[in-house]
Amino acid sequence: MPTPLHIGARLKHIRRQQGLTLKQIEIKSRGKWKAVVIGSYERGTRSLSVAKAEELASFYGVPLSAFFTDREQNSEQSLSHGLTFDLRKLRQSLATPDEFSSQVYGLLNWIAFKREDWNGELLSLRTGDIDTLMILTKKNEVELAEALKNRDLRFTTQGRV
Repeated sequence: MPTPLHIGARLKHIRRQQGLTLKQIEIKSRGKWKAVVIGSYERGTRSLSVAKAEELASFYGVPLSAFFTDREQNSEQSLSHGLTFDLRKLRQSLATPDEFSSQVYGLLNWIAFKREDWNGELLSLRTGDIDTLMILTKKNEVELAEALKNRDLRFTTQGRV
């Protein structure tokens, strides 16, 4: 369960992503959200009710869940720290192909070609590549991580994930 400090850190992260200072929040909201109040929420020194959290999420234009989730908190499922594929294992999976594996294989071949990366064993994806893979497979980050895990396609230095 997220703590007030965790929620505060998420609030601050979202505000900064939008390029806003505390004072700009107050101005943009026409005084509805006072800088001192938002600062207190961000420091975790003031409780944020569910109703206020919903209003603030609407103001920021983010889902309410954005205040409570953290990519690093779910690091087993998270792809934010990169993704490395075992190309040998992927080629073996094509013996009994499914649409997902074929899509992954096609994208990885294209990336290897563009990078002129011919080692044929491992291929690391960059953040933009992961985004492209999510679009191609029509899966969000968690679904993509789960699909790769189920097919034993991810590779880490500790072994497969």
